[in-house]
Amino acid sequence: MPAKAPDKIDLHNPYHELLEFFNAMDEVFFSYDFTKRKLIQISNACEKLFGHGSADFLGNDRLWFELVHPGDKPITIKEYKTLKLGERVNSQHRIIRKDNTIRWVEKKIGPILNGEGKLVQVNGVIRDITARKEDEEKHRKSEALYRRIVETAQEGIWMIDENDKTNFVNPAMCDMLGYAPAEMMGKELYDFMDKEGEAFARACIERRRKGIDENLDIRYVTKQGVDVWANVSANPIFDENGIYTGALAMITDITQRRIDVESLKKSTANLRTVFDNTDSAYILIDAEKKILSFNALAQKYSEKQNQKTLVAGTSMYEYFAPERWPVIQQVLDKVSAGEMVDYELNFADENGKAQWFNIRWLHVKNSNDFTWGFILVNKDITEAKIAALEREKITADLIQHNNDLEQFTYIVSHNLRAPVANILGLSDLLKEPDLEPEMRNEVVEKVSLSIKNIDTVIKDLNHILQARKPVNEKKEKVYFESLMSAIKTSVHNTIVNKNVQFNCSFDEVDSVFTIRSYMYSIFYNLTSNSIKYCQTDVTPVITIKSYKVDDKVELVFTDNGKGIDMDKNGDQLFGLYKRFDTTTEGKGMGLFMVKTQVEALGGTIKIKSKLGQGTQFILQFAL
Repeated sequence: MPAKAPDKIDLHNPYHELLEFFNAMDEVFFSYDFTKRKLIQISNACEKLFGHGSADFLGNDRLWFELVHPGDKPITIKEYKTLKLGERVNSQHRIIRKDNTIRWVEKKIGPILNGEGKLVQVNGVIRDITARKEDEEKHRKSEALYRRIVETAQEGIWMIDENDKTNFVNPAMCDMLGYAPAEMMGKELYDFMDKEGEAFARACIERRRKGIDENLDIRYVTKQGVDVWANVSANPIFDENGIYTGALAMITDITQRRIDVESLKKSTANLRTVFDNTDSAYILIDAEKKILSFNALAQKYSEKQNQKTLVAGTSMYEYFAPERWPVIQQVLDKVSAGEMVDYELNFADENGKAQWFNIRWLHVKNSNDFTWGFILVNKDITEAKIAALEREKITADLIQHNNDLEQFTYIVSHNLRAPVANILGLSDLLKEPDLEPEMRNEVVEKVSLSIKNIDTVIKDLNHILQARKPVNEKKEKVYFESLMSAIKTSVHNTIVNKNVQFNCSFDEVDSVFTIRSYMYSIFYNLTSNSIKYCQTDVTPVITIKSYKVDDKVELVFTDNGKGIDMDKNGDQLFGLYKRFDTTTEGKGMGLFMVKTQVEALGGTIKIKSKLGQGTQFILQFAL
């Protein structure tokens, strides 16, 4: 809606210049005639403040009252009573604008009485004070918040003036010293100390006067005459002219903490001899995670394992890498909750030999069940760990040997028994005196074939036994790209004939420290397997990629070949002489040898496959 044009001003009116001045201001100026019950004049600023133009007010005598907020109407009624008495009005209340928004206004109205003392006219000014009211409300809420913080703070708050006299204390400070607030107000700071404490405090106050803030420990005396130790964070207060007007202190009762520290010192002295002659490293840590004490063995381990010298009073976090901090904090949380945390770590010494340590964290509490701190225990368990690992290895080897014996028993009973039975039967035929020459030759050929089958089986067994032998071959850095180049060369004709496509990526990990001949055999068998069992109507694609997973290198061989029915054959995949596709020539030894050699190198192998969708082998070796 376009703004209403201001009312025309009568230029012959001697007050038209004054009216122009009023209309140019943001305040609303008005005059009201009580004898005629009519608004005489109102400045154009009324439209900005109320949303109604001067014509609205001149045409509706009730509009004033209608715009007053319902909750503030009693204020306007009181204004009228005050004006009738001939007294000036200075009031504040809310209005509801034409657009239904609420604003705060301040009114200053002067009454005019006739000779009989009756109210005949009022003149006034109204201004918008909404912003000021909002600021006052924010200040009130902020002041109330600060007051609540001060009153409910656990720490004591103490203010003194420039004469060292108390001008404010909060309830926590009063509780700490056993006084009521009224008992402390106006008293000097030194009234709550003994002579020794007073001398110390006077020197501190002189530093406050010089603008120095401090954090220190001070001993106070309670109303009951008991010593209380407190940590005081004191700051000077200066006015806008830089004149010292007093000091503010945040005060924390540390009496119990000092008692605990003193007890700890005595305990440490008593245990020092034990600490320095034990086979475990000990580090004592306080509740603030600072190192209090340690024994000689702890210093030795820290210098050897972390290349850092332990220093009492420093934070324990300085001795751990940043990425270990969240783990250590979780450990401390568990220990504080009553759990005992126990784990093992291993390091390599200067000769590359593994050293094993048992780490324990203990929670230390005082008689009031208050957390005093923690104890970190570090014990060398290398000998016991090596013995345990050796036992585990022996057990694993025995299990494997037992499995091998079962496998060999199966081979002997099936793969050797059949050709031997053939030889026995055929040899009986050769004993026949009237056997025809032609039949004799045929029998001899079959005997020869059975002997060759026996020889093949024996060679396979020998090959398996060689793979099972302890690995004594020298380890070296084996590059995967180099292995694949050698394998591609060895099967070049097959690759060309079947148009095999390779997609190899070894960017993340390009090599591993291992036995080259074993790794070559693994790569060769998996690659040749993928080529052998490719789909006839699909271009063979073999993808080989390497990844770093924690402290292991992961090799993933993927092809788009025929795939394997895992539900049917999954539990027999790595068995000896196990074949699932008779359309392709083979003996069923490839995957058996791959698994054998992977495990001989300390690795693991897994398989994922679906018929018609290819196969994926996932191998992991220690870096």
